[in-house]
Amino acid sequence: MRLQLFAAAAAGLIMAMGAPGGAGAMDVSPMVAKITPSGGGSSYRLTVRNDSAAPATVEIEVYRMQVDGNGARSLTPEDNDIVAFPVQSVIPPNREQVVQVRYLGEATDEGRMYLVRAAQLPIDMQAATGGDAGADIKVAFTINTYVFVAPASARAAVEVTAVSRAPNGDVLLSARNTGTGFAHLREARFVLTTADGKAHEAPAADVDVGEVSVMAGGATRQIRIPAALIAGVNGDVTASIVL
Repeated sequence: MRLQLFAAAAAGLIMAMGAPGGAGAMDVSPMVAKITPSGGGSSYRLTVRNDSAAPATVEIEVYRMQVDGNGARSLTPEDNDIVAFPVQSVIPPNREQVVQVRYLGEATDEGRMYLVRAAQLPIDMQAATGGDAGADIKVAFTINTYVFVAPASARAAVEVTAVSRAPNGDVLLSARNTGTGFAHLREARFVLTTADGKAHEAPAADVDVGEVSVMAGGATRQIRIPAALIAGVNGDVTASIVL
């Protein structure tokens, strides 16, 4: 029974730590960084705060991120384009560590996406709870942040290339970023126009844009607007995404 209780507590801690700005033992900011491939804007400061009552050993991991047409991400470890210092640090209780993150990759016009992860090294739950947990349970916490690298002059422009309806009434959009900058879809306006010329806006926070809500230049995306968001919008519609 005690083992089950400890496992449940550990799972709860992991869930708390995974939520941005949550009340867990570790907090990271910013969650999203927009930097340039060269010049003074090519770096930023990542702050990792340990809100627990014990020291925390934290390691910074960097991944190159690719996003497919459904908004699903894939990660590849990255050792060259992005560097972080210090890579590993011990943060005292209720203190914070500032990590310098800098882009050293090619200064291309093509936007690049990265995931920077603050990973707390494993905690031995058996030792932390007095040694009678019944098993050697280790728990590690991680918080993911995103880095988008693009020239300061890059601009996004999203074009809706197709509109259809699913059998349940959802509106399905095919979209393409015809610009060179990143399109942040959670900051966009999704506007549907019916045949009588009336415009209806769907709240961006509730539109299904996939796991990653950012489109790189030249990327395509399948987007779903749930029928519940556009009750009363019937028949054929046209759509636009305004950044």
